[in-house]
Amino acid sequence: MPGQKQNKQRHAHPGGAGAVLGVRVMRNSSVQGLTLVIGNVMQLVSVMVVASFLGPSELARFGLLMFLAGLTTQLTSLLCKPGTVRRTFGGGGDDDDDDDDENDDSSSSPPRTLGTGLAWAVVLGILASILIYVLRDPIANVLLGGDTQDENLVALAGLQSGALVVFKICDIVLWLERRPAAFLICDTARPVLGLAVLTAFLATGSGVEGAMIGTIVGTAVAGVVGLILLTGSYEPSFDVKEIKEIIKRGGYRAPIVMSFWLIQNADIFILSRFVPHEELGVYHLASRLGFVVSFLPQGFRMGMRPIRKSAAYDAFKEQYGKQTAGGQLLAYFTLICILAVLWMVLFGQVLVDVVGAKYANAASLIPLTALSFVGPAMYRTVNQNVNLPKKRPLFVGGVIAAAAMFIGITWLLAPHIGVYAAPIGMIAAFFLPAAFLFIKGQRNKPLFVPYRQLATALVLAFAIAGLNQLLPEYNHWIELVVAFLLGVLWIVLLVPLRVIPREHWTPLVHMIRSFRSGTPASFRPRRGLRSLDPAIREDLRLAVVHRLPLERLVPETGTEGLMLTRTLRQVGKRGGIPVGKETEHDAQMAIFLFQDASTAVRNASMRDLLAAGAESNDLRSMEDLVSTLAKAPVEAWEDKPVNKKRRGRRGRRRRAAAQLRERAARS
Repeated sequence: MPGQKQNKQRHAHPGGAGAVLGVRVMRNSSVQGLTLVIGNVMQLVSVMVVASFLGPSELARFGLLMFLAGLTTQLTSLLCKPGTVRRTFGGGGDDDDDDDDENDDSSSSPPRTLGTGLAWAVVLGILASILIYVLRDPIANVLLGGDTQDENLVALAGLQSGALVVFKICDIVLWLERRPAAFLICDTARPVLGLAVLTAFLATGSGVEGAMIGTIVGTAVAGVVGLILLTGSYEPSFDVKEIKEIIKRGGYRAPIVMSFWLIQNADIFILSRFVPHEELGVYHLASRLGFVVSFLPQGFRMGMRPIRKSAAYDAFKEQYGKQTAGGQLLAYFTLICILAVLWMVLFGQVLVDVVGAKYANAASLIPLTALSFVGPAMYRTVNQNVNLPKKRPLFVGGVIAAAAMFIGITWLLAPHIGVYAAPIGMIAAFFLPAAFLFIKGQRNKPLFVPYRQLATALVLAFAIAGLNQLLPEYNHWIELVVAFLLGVLWIVLLVPLRVIPREHWTPLVHMIRSFRSGTPASFRPRRGLRSLDPAIREDLRLAVVHRLPLERLVPETGTEGLMLTRTLRQVGKRGGIPVGKETEHDAQMAIFLFQDASTAVRNASMRDLLAAGAESNDLRSMEDLVSTLAKAPVEAWEDKPVNKKRRGRRGRRRRAAAQLRERAARS
């Protein structure tokens, strides 16, 4: 976006670091966004199914039980999940990408640490379930009013929390390992299976108990699926010393994680102290509808998680400068937030009409809940991009203040304005600290933010929302289509209104075209590989496709690693990817590029290279080249003409199957 006088980048080269980062974020965000859409839609459908079978009062009870399960899971997870992620990946995990902490917390054996963390999560899940069962009577009295049936429901909430602890750690590890397909399977298995079982139980008249059992089954099965998918990434272990380190690292995140969780989830409990269950059920539906809005900004933020620790992100900041890079990321993220809220405002009334007249009051709540649920991602993104020295104390203090502000505002306003107090409290809690951080950062080392373009986008969103209100009521399905098209209209109008500047058009178009391949660089693998002797080409193929053990790559055992890295450079230059010149780090770089190891181990190798002085842009381009060559067809490696019968999707599947069979045979 325009407005930058310094470090101005015209993006004349579509394969620059910004385009590379953009393609990676798009690919990651699309997977994360898809899982969030599926998960949120399934959760929304689950809420609607419970509501249709049980009514608003029982829906409120179901929401309170899920609050209990979530609270127990959150407290238990602090003892295992953040510490395991930091020890395995060196930081930057779930709820752990909020500051630029440079301390290396990684373990000397990430697979063993991960195995210990998973085992510890299973133990904690069992202990949490037992504890809730023992305390089911007093908890039922406080939460639901307390009778025999309520005690049984509380015990089921304990089982849900135990299963959820294991699922959450498996889910985030799969994502940080950059395995989008495995993540998609694990993350969507829970809501899909849960909805199927939940619906079956409710159809037999099982009530809230059936809804809880369905949710437990979906979570437990998804957790088992996650453990299976992680096979090979961890070593079975239960190291007490490592558990102590995991707990220690988790304590580092406790104030941040718990404050965020309370702001986003304690609303239903606080409101239950002031409003009847009938009204609380209507609010629960509106809040779940509003929560769906988070899939776009949350997908973008989570798409950035594995990239922030990558060479591509370092190269992006190095090429454009931190002020320009941070300003661009924040600007595009803000556009995503505006679109997300606009779409929910357009869709909200239609969805409420579909549910039924008894939830009609939810319509007026949806704009507030939608805006409130983009707050967490906005606060974190502002914090990640502003330039402030020692900003962690400010961030942690802001989160704790936000939690206190949310609880105080909601508690004070709920007796007077009812359920409207919760979204108002959440909006104030997140946007006021975000504004404080942003203003303070702009006074220190300002980001280059295009204020006029963002204001134009916001005014356009208000205009389209107003236009939608003027349209007459008609068929609900047509209304949904029109709502979607109005959102698309907002996106299209960003171009002629120059919210998206002209110098970004070519890179953005090229990024979209490169979405499938994963890199915007124009690379001809056959031409690059043809420059090698057949024997050397075969050695490179084994290293790229099948990976090699560490013993063959370390410089102390020979020059194989150095030869592979420099051969890769030759392929890149001949094939059209702008790789750097040979460096003194090439031998060590082979470990990062070709080692048969988990993502956590390769990330540790990358950090060692950067600490030794390797250029981030060079690491990024070489890493991209390996990823691209790994997808090259068999004919390219063998220098044979492409078989026309094998083109298209069937051809790609056959080539992939052939490569897998070959790999299995070699094993």
